[in-house]
Amino acid sequence: MSKAGLPPLADDAIPESLAEVIAAWPYKLHRTLAHSPDTLLKWLPYGEHILLHNALPFREREIAILRVGWNARCAYEWGMHSIVARRGGFEDADFEALCVGADSPHWTPGEAAVVAAVDDMMRDWTISEGVWARVAEHYAPDQLVDLVWLSGNFLTISLQLNALRVPLEDGLPPLPEDRPHYTRAT
Repeated sequence: MSKAGLPPLADDAIPESLAEVIAAWPYKLHRTLAHSPDTLLKWLPYGEHILLHNALPFREREIAILRVGWNARCAYEWGMHSIVARRGGFEDADFEALCVGADSPHWTPGEAAVVAAVDDMMRDWTISEGVWARVAEHYAPDQLVDLVWLSGNFLTISLQLNALRVPLEDGLPPLPEDRPHYTRAT
């Protein structure tokens, strides 16, 4: 194989053990991860739980996922969750604030703390004392645990998407171009 990355598996190449999984999750991410059926089958229940059943409210969950995708420069993650977030009520100002970061005046104090926590985790592999105090002021212990798990899971997914060069789904909104007032955790 000379080209970097792996192509998503076509329908006729999907292992029988993954037929139901791909029927439920027909995306290029899952079709690419299907190159390793056992790993996909083990990861998916965890991924579904973290995405669909975690203790964070929908808005904070999507803020965290999108900030991870922005920081990781993951166009696929940004695009997929931009659609999810818009369906859940996000507006243009929310997406602008996601690129600006925790200092955007758009955020509530709790939302700004979520953005700051994601940035800390991606930059320093921990949450600083000051940011921990801010985020803990707004969220219960189970929500704090789920924020860490969610951020870590979507950082892993962003890494997979970028490293495996998973092609974008049709019609995804693009990752915004950098602007001088935008920030990333680096």
